[in-house]
Amino acid sequence: MRAVDPDKATAFVLATNDPVLSSLALFASGSCGPKDVIDSLQTCQRDDGGWTRTDKDFQGDVSIISATWVAMQWLNWIGDRNSPVLRNTLEFLRRTQREDGSWDEPDEIVNFNPPFWMLPGRHENQVWLTSALCCKLKASGLERHVDFSKAVAFIRQAWDGEKFPVYQHTHWMAMPLLSLIGTRDEVDDGIVQGCKKVLYDAVVTDRADPGDTISIAYASHLAGEIAADLFDLSLEKVKGYQHDDGGWITNHGEEHRAAFTVEALFLFRRIGLT
Repeated sequence: MRAVDPDKATAFVLATNDPVLSSLALFASGSCGPKDVIDSLQTCQRDDGGWTRTDKDFQGDVSIISATWVAMQWLNWIGDRNSPVLRNTLEFLRRTQREDGSWDEPDEIVNFNPPFWMLPGRHENQVWLTSALCCKLKASGLERHVDFSKAVAFIRQAWDGEKFPVYQHTHWMAMPLLSLIGTRDEVDDGIVQGCKKVLYDAVVTDRADPGDTISIAYASHLAGEIAADLFDLSLEKVKGYQHDDGGWITNHGEEHRAAFTVEALFLFRRIGLT
């Protein structure tokens, strides 16, 4: 298998002229600092501290949880732990957490024709969003800013003994989340192992999208030794998904290739391949 080419990947992202993704790619390659990235990211943060337009699937003018968890991931990647941008984001998350511990999209989102996985009022969407936020909060060491215990309890109750509802994505958020919590509880261990099985089966049979496989590789590395076999498998797949133009391929649409390429760059940065 050919070697990954990070320089070509960075050039691919820069060629899209997306200032946010370009700043992240430059940071991943060591060509700019966190302040440069934060200055760029601020264009996606709204006055209430929430975020929009961090995901090409949504371009509406309202703060949404789907965009905010992505912003949390980006801020974690650059090592931000105390900027005003981050503090405002955490305050937004504290205010919008629901009584049952979950997060959901605002009702106003329906005015912007969101995809089904962003529709409010759906339990499977609430589980997915809550797992994503909790994973990013825990990975950043910022879980104290919300009612984290209640949020994790909400996620646990959605496990049916074999899987979470509907989305493959929930599994690659819950797996590292519960691994990082490290309760060594039989229930949590069962969920982690179950998530790993769902993801391993998806990757080994190529049912996982090439772009999503980057997320799975990152999540399994974050989960640690318990997911080492999944990490090895998914990493080899990811290495083979770089296109000749430098970007990573995906079946989710051309508009998402730059974001997946940025994620690949941060994956390789994390494991020391760049």
